Amino acid sequence: MSKLTSLFRQLEIIKLAKKGPFEWTQLEKHLERKSDGEDLDLIISKRTLNRDLKEIEQLFGLVIQFDFKSAKYQLNQEESSENHLELLESFETIQAFGRANRLSGKVFFENRLARGTEYLKPILEAIENQEAVKIMYEKYWLWELEIRILRPIALKEYLHRWYVMAWTEKDELRFFGLDRIKSLESIPGKIILPPAPDLESRFMETIGIINDPSEPVETIVLTFTEFKGRYIQSMPLHPTQEILVNDGKTLQISIRVKINYELVSQILSHGDEVKVENPERLKEIVMKKAKNIVHKKLDSIL
Repeated sequence: MSKLTSLFRQLEIIKLAKKGPFEWTQLEKHLERKSDGEDLDLIISKRTLNRDLKEIEQLFGLVIQFDFKSAKYQLNQEESSENHLELLESFETIQAFGRANRLSGKVFFENRLARGTEYLKPILEAIENQEAVKIMYEKYWLWELEIRILRPIALKEYLHRWYVMAWTEKDELRFFGLDRIKSLESIPGKIILPPAPDLESRFMETIGIINDPSEPVETIVLTFTEFKGRYIQSMPLHPTQEILVNDGKTLQISIRVKINYELVSQILSHGDEVKVENPERLKEIVMKKAKNIVHKKLDSIL
């Protein structure tokens, strides 16, 4: 049995578990139907199911257990992790791509190529082993290469790009885009790292990756048109998003973040379908940016 077939089957087990508790006979019938539809042999024994459940936990962080009282398998929400769900979504996308290849001229993808992903594994290993890396890095604003010695502590994705957060040679904590790394060499040997910041709190304070320690976290209030409001409800701007007004005509939300370049860019991307209510400082920044767009002034504001 191929690994790809196992992944297809495990995906179907997860889908069934997400709908609610299921019996063994339900799973058998479900896999039989999917076997016919996908032209795959997904039918398994209980022994293979137990092995699948262990792999599902390892790969996707989802714990599916057998409850002896109800004689059903069910998803343990408390012990399951949401951190691996992007991997699950990626596999579902790959599954859809396979079908799309059979529908040439009917499915269209963005012409976008993620770069630098080949460095994810060595950087993760450097973080895990507490080691430094030497990179050849290209600065966008200077268009020149430089050699940097970094001590990575975290990886973050934003707008389909990966960034490594690392301590620099001067003990400064900075982000480096993986797409701008031209080469990477691991430096063996354990290193001493400065005290680690609370990364989850740090990332929660902003949209994007720029977090200026001198900037305060503020309550941002935005009002959207009815049409744009539906989009904002389905794709929140930030995890702290709260709905203040939703009267069928407009949607007013609040988020708790620092004012930075990414926040202003997000607001401007919605054009005249958004209005900044508070704070006043953000109103002025967005207004000046909007005027610069019309008058083609490219001077920096933030």
